[in-house]
Amino acid sequence: MTNPCAENSVALQLPNGRLALHSIFFIIFNCLYFVPLVSVMLFNYSEGGTSTAADLDPDVMTKMTIVYILGIVAFVLGSHLSSHFKRADPPGLNLAGLTWRFKFLCVITAALLIASKILLVSQGVYSEYAFTTDSMIGGVWSFSMVCSESLVLLSIVVLFSNGRHNVLWFALLTAINALNLLHGTRFFFVIGAMIFFFYLYVHRKLTYRMAIVGTGVVLFVGYVIFLLRSHVEVDNQTFSAISLLSPMMFEGIFSQLSLIGTIRHPEAWSLYGSAHHFVLDTLYFITPRFLLPAKDQLLFMDQYSDLSPMGAFSGYAQGLIYFGVFFPGFYLVVGYIAGWLQRRAKSSHFFSVMYVYFVCDFLFRLMRDGYVIPIKMLVDSMLITLCVACLELQIHPRATPAFEVSSIGSPNEHSGARRTGSVEC
Repeated sequence: MTNPCAENSVALQLPNGRLALHSIFFIIFNCLYFVPLVSVMLFNYSEGGTSTAADLDPDVMTKMTIVYILGIVAFVLGSHLSSHFKRADPPGLNLAGLTWRFKFLCVITAALLIASKILLVSQGVYSEYAFTTDSMIGGVWSFSMVCSESLVLLSIVVLFSNGRHNVLWFALLTAINALNLLHGTRFFFVIGAMIFFFYLYVHRKLTYRMAIVGTGVVLFVGYVIFLLRSHVEVDNQTFSAISLLSPMMFEGIFSQLSLIGTIRHPEAWSLYGSAHHFVLDTLYFITPRFLLPAKDQLLFMDQYSDLSPMGAFSGYAQGLIYFGVFFPGFYLVVGYIAGWLQRRAKSSHFFSVMYVYFVCDFLFRLMRDGYVIPIKMLVDSMLITLCVACLELQIHPRATPAFEVSSIGSPNEHSGARRTGSVEC
């Protein structure tokens, strides 16, 4: 069915180099988690007990390097296969306008998120580490996570639209989502930063200087949040240049302990994997908790929870456990899906939103949360975005000249925007 606003939709061209945009971001996410491991190995970075926790040796480091390389190569190959089987025009994103109903939905979602965080106060998640106290289980926590993910999606719709002040409204929604300071949800701040870097890169505004400054700002804000949540007393030794790297190092090291343990103890998993358990775990996890209250106890991966004592679970570790030596096949499929989404994004606002989400959120979660959590979030996000699309909350855009698509930059810098012929709900 053709959208009545098709003639007013705008397509924003994506960079079309040797590596697809999603491949570039996937490599960046791999580096974010691999570089801290190398730092511990080569420079004996030991702040916060990272070197003791990791306990790396050359043999384990070599095998981890091979795993990372195989994952990256498989993903890039899958992306290339996707574009090879079907020739397409240069990739792009479909931009649409915002109605008052969509803005009202943003307000309601933000209010529900804030309300859920207030309700969580009584559970003590702000005073203790929620992962170790099992506070990350329950209806209120799950609802707050759904609200957070919904706000991520709505912020993507706002940013990649032809609405006025889209960058300002994106910053506001991201700030609401990121500053709740809860353990386990502060990475929404990083996801928001990656979405904005994606936006700048697409609009040819992401210079090396801006990337360095932006990364510094992200590290600084992350460190401030780390100090507030950890109740660390600030002094000359605590607040230092090397300490600013602490959030990145802790995230990179502690979330990959599961991979270190998986490689160090190959007897704990099958060489050929257990793919049927991946299917079952995925089905269990995407089932709403009110239909399957004890689903956490049914998960096959729950048997390996001791591999990740600090929370999160490396995607590569789950790849080895679920698929054994065939784990690159999973990343081949993911790369193919990324390429498929990119092709669809040019003619559909729904697929444009899902492509940005897939690149900036789903691929990031694969590195730190394994497989079943990102898949559940992806399914939830598709349902949420479909509801928004079918309710026509983001259609009927105002007719906008191509050079007005971006709210940053001058009118002469049209960033490759051009008209397109159809929008799909």
